[in-house]
Order: sequence, then structure tokens, then C-alpha cells
Amino acid sequence: MRMMQIRVGAAIISLALAGPMSAQTLFPSQPARDAEDLSRPSPSSGLSLEKNGTAFFVDGSGHMLTAGHAAADCARLFISKEGQVELARLVALAADVDLALIKVPKTLGLSAVFPRSGMATASDMVFAAGYDKLPDMMKQGLLANATIAPSGGEAGYLAIDSDVTFGASGAPVLDSRGLVQGIVSRRTREDHVLAVDAASAKAFLAASGVAFEQDDRSQIAASGSRANRAASISARVTCLQN
Repeated sequence: MRMMQIRVGAAIISLALAGPMSAQTLFPSQPARDAEDLSRPSPSSGLSLEKNGTAFFVDGSGHMLTAGHAAADCARLFISKEGQVELARLVALAADVDLALIKVPKTLGLSAVFPRSGMATASDMVFAAGYDKLPDMMKQGLLANATIAPSGGEAGYLAIDSDVTFGASGAPVLDSRGLVQGIVSRRTREDHVLAVDAASAKAFLAASGVAFEQDDRSQIAASGSRANRAASISARVTCLQN
């Protein structure tokens, strides 16, 4: 049994659904998977419906990365951060991994930094959370809440052991240096999540003409909260579907 949240105007209806959720397929050539995406997908209807995820800034010009399924098939797209709301536009969808590039008029906060060469390996401790969960996590001063799994990944993806839930699609996966090692895509089973890896994300950004930052140096103090770093680069992304 699983629960799906559907937003109708200002109300939220919880539906109990039997069986696994199939991941949204963005491209016909992609095989269907028994997986659960971590946005809030809504069925078609004449009502005002939306899905919510997380996006993060990748440069100083307002470009952001999020999960492809969180930004696809939107009538309108916008992001919100610390009381500010900005309309966004979809720039590109990746053809081989679950990524979308969106753009807003300006960067709010900081932009992410990707590792130049130091990529995550099995058992590394990392941090990942949806934007709406970050305020409580910042109070806790969390350093890490997930680990890189030794198996269960796919080409272009990291497997992480994590309990992230709805709203985390598109969230950055941060290592101990505050560098982005992945972007949350979908949950394949309880406490097991696939995230697009940094190499695939960097290739997508380069192909899209985005000048992103790379560095192997730490972006936070050794005892600094990864939740604070995530909050500084992230925002909620909302897709209005009709």
C-alpha cells in the first residue's frame, strides 16, 4: 500500500493506492521500471493540479537542475525560496537520464559546485533531502543522512541508501565537502534511491551550454551542516499541470 498526495486548489487529498508506482517515462525508448518517483505526480483532470520537487542553482545566471519528471509536461513552472517566487522555464530535458535544466531570472542564494575529479564511492556518507524538509534539518545540524550503496545502481546513476520521500525529486546529493555528487531521481525500494551521478549531470550541463563550477576543495567547514549548504543552493520547484 502506498500514499499519493494530490493538491486540488488549496486542499490536499490523500489516496491509498495498491501496488508499486511506475516511474514516469520521459522518452519512449526508456524501459518501464517498478520505481517510485519522488515528486508529487497528479493525474489528468479538469481541476488545478500540481507536482512539487526540488531544484538547485548551477550558475550565477538562474540556471537550475532538477529531476526530469519533476519539470516535464507543465503548463506553468515556478520556484520558491525563502518567501520569493520566480516563474521558471524549461530549457532542456536530458535524453538518457532523469534530468531537466530550467531557468529563472536570477540566482537566489548560492550556486552548486560539482567535483572536478573526486567522485563518490561505496559507503561514502552523503546528504540528500527535499527543500521543504531542510528547515528542520538545519536545526539538527545534520552532517549526513545517507550512504552510497555498494550495489543497485544503473548506468548514469548512483544508488544511495536513503529515506528521502516525496518532494525530494531533483534534490542535490552532497558529499562531505558540500560538492554535488548526484541528483535524486526515484526510489526503487524502501530506503533505496537512484540519483543521477555527477558525471552525467556535468555532461548534460556542458551540452546545454551552462558554465558550471567544478572544484575538489571543500565548500563548507569540516563540521558544517550539509543541510545548510543544501538550503543555500536549493529551492522548491512546482509544476502546474493544467
